[in-house]
Amino acid sequence: MKKYIVLLAVLANASFSFGQTESSKNDVALEIENDTVKKRGQVIEEVVVISKLQKQAVKVGKSSIKALDLPQATAVIDRATIDQQQVLRLSDAIKNANGIYVSGNSTASGNNQEEFGSRGFTFGGGNTFKNGVRFNGSLLPESASLESIEILKGSSALLFGNVSPGGILNLLTKKPKFQQGGEVSFRVSEYDFFKPTIDVYGSVNESNTAAYRVITSYEKGNSFRDVVNSERFYINPSFLFHLSNKTTLLVEGDYLKDSRTPDFGITTIDYNIVNLPRNTFLNFDWAKFNSKQESVTSTLTHQINSAWQVKGILSYQGYDTHLLSSLRPNSTNLVAANGDWTRGVQQVQTSQDYALAEIDLTGNFNTGNIKHTLLLGVDADRSSTNTLNYKNITKYDKINIFNPSVVTKLAPYVNTIVPEMEKNTTADAQIKRAGFYVQDLVELTSKLKVLAGLRYSYLENETNTFSYSTVAPVPTLTNDNVISSKLGIVFQPTKTNSIFASYSDSFVLNTGTDKYLNALPTSTINQYEVGVKNELLKGHLSANVTGYVIDYSNLAQTDFSNANTNTNIKELAGAYTSKGVELDITANLNNFKVLAGYSFNETKYTRSNIYNKGTQLRFTPKNTANTSVFYTFANTKLKGLELGIISSYFGKIYGGRLRPNNAVTQAEKDRKPIPVNGFLQFDASVGYTIKSLSIRAKLSNLGNVTSYYVYDDNTVTPIAPRMISTSVSYKF
Repeated sequence: MKKYIVLLAVLANASFSFGQTESSKNDVALEIENDTVKKRGQVIEEVVVISKLQKQAVKVGKSSIKALDLPQATAVIDRATIDQQQVLRLSDAIKNANGIYVSGNSTASGNNQEEFGSRGFTFGGGNTFKNGVRFNGSLLPESASLESIEILKGSSALLFGNVSPGGILNLLTKKPKFQQGGEVSFRVSEYDFFKPTIDVYGSVNESNTAAYRVITSYEKGNSFRDVVNSERFYINPSFLFHLSNKTTLLVEGDYLKDSRTPDFGITTIDYNIVNLPRNTFLNFDWAKFNSKQESVTSTLTHQINSAWQVKGILSYQGYDTHLLSSLRPNSTNLVAANGDWTRGVQQVQTSQDYALAEIDLTGNFNTGNIKHTLLLGVDADRSSTNTLNYKNITKYDKINIFNPSVVTKLAPYVNTIVPEMEKNTTADAQIKRAGFYVQDLVELTSKLKVLAGLRYSYLENETNTFSYSTVAPVPTLTNDNVISSKLGIVFQPTKTNSIFASYSDSFVLNTGTDKYLNALPTSTINQYEVGVKNELLKGHLSANVTGYVIDYSNLAQTDFSNANTNTNIKELAGAYTSKGVELDITANLNNFKVLAGYSFNETKYTRSNIYNKGTQLRFTPKNTANTSVFYTFANTKLKGLELGIISSYFGKIYGGRLRPNNAVTQAEKDRKPIPVNGFLQFDASVGYTIKSLSIRAKLSNLGNVTSYYVYDDNTVTPIAPRMISTSVSYKF
């Protein structure tokens, strides 16, 4: 109780000091920044409140709107959960968010990235953000610097333009602190994996107007998959400057270097998963995937007065990747019935530069008795991507997948270990985007609120493809102007309950042309959402239910009129609908912390010139569920002990390839979906903290369940077996 009284007193004094003149502020300067209370010449010990759920607005929403006032489903995975569950990869954390799942997009295979889906849609690279800035998802994000993960479900085109309607992820990193301190940790697990991490922070000067934070980690290890290994280095420096009484500047850097073995898992024969040992490796032992990514973001925030704030963001991001690997099984050469497979070789080098500028003005004001929370913003970004493709070697050697260590080299590569490859094409893609958006939360009464917004987006996509064989560039240029909208109504019978309904739309850029060789217009996706949000037990429990319908009514598909077989000639002839219900429960009560959820989704074609009406889309599970329960002992002899259980259910999905009704070739006629049964996985965790020292152990996949993720090109990736990991950390 004493801590809460101290915190209330500090907050009251801080609020009073912000209203003082500059000279009086220097005498009794109190600030709250990044959970640290700072007084002139003194830093007060950090005070953390954990008895109630955090109710802060999600920062990716760009405007300070409370969760109860937002007509959209949201979720936040906080740092405590990340630590408790020893999150290493983003997929570990996503287990706590119902309806978010590992997607079957083929680009996600190869062991170099994780791609997610929600509500029947795949999260593209444009749906992942770091500190509110679009973040390239081609590499595995680093978890060492994460403070929390925000999930904004449904359409966010109003705020960000060209994003998938399923939802977006925002990765929030740890910020500088004026209090001197830090943490060192060391993690080990099976297969010779280890990862040391250092996190240090503090004030730069005696006047406490500048603070820093540096987080760095190194990891190296093997895998449960034979031959597969990885090594990566990461550093995240950041600086916070108080330029004046009302203005702050936050500068954040990010650098990641990653080297790993590309791995396309096991495979299928005639669209059936082959029962191979989980550790079977089918790629070359010299295959490699090297990458690096760097970024710098500066955020300038100015508090105009108590009601209005302006924020500007400038960001740069770059990455380079180099893949040298076998071709995926069945992508070019099919695996024969007896297991024989002729391996080919692929090589691709990609580099990208991405820059963003954004300005947001937020404010609160009244028109008569009506309250407004207004957001006005403008953003512009540009990406330049260069992709160098080498000519594939379609027949390099031969193996049998049941005994892959026996290799037969094929001519002319009998005496070759790593082949030399010829350059094929270079593609330069320039994408320019700009947008203006306005959003207003209108409080008509204390119980009735309306959220409305519009966005104008301009998109320009220019690609120049140079062929080394013809020595001729092939340029393409498309332009689009799109209006996105959102309208939501929130009814709050009490201060802790809300009922909402909303409409929003998003858009998809289409490639190719119609039969008259005109560029295809964008496709519009309409989304309808209703829900109930509840804060119960005096803020210790939240229970939310959401239902939605997403209508993709003008899907671009190949135009087969006039006997056309060119897949670049398309028409807006298809449609599919995604319907679903989601349940979220979060509780923090009597030393128990509970996260639970359930999601049902059904995504089917409603119109198509290729597939039958009612055909289910691939890679979308109908059912997902999650539950994690952690108990921390307090005020007993076991004080500091923490026990937890994590469970996740991933429902049945279909991989493979759908057979088109107008199949012509034998390969098309042979296509069929690959059903993969759902699986339930349990993880157990135990931790103990004494003063500044913490020890945690996690046993994942308790039941040693065997299952698979199946991708578009028949690539099959087994889930990890039962595995134990341990981490030790010390705070100073």
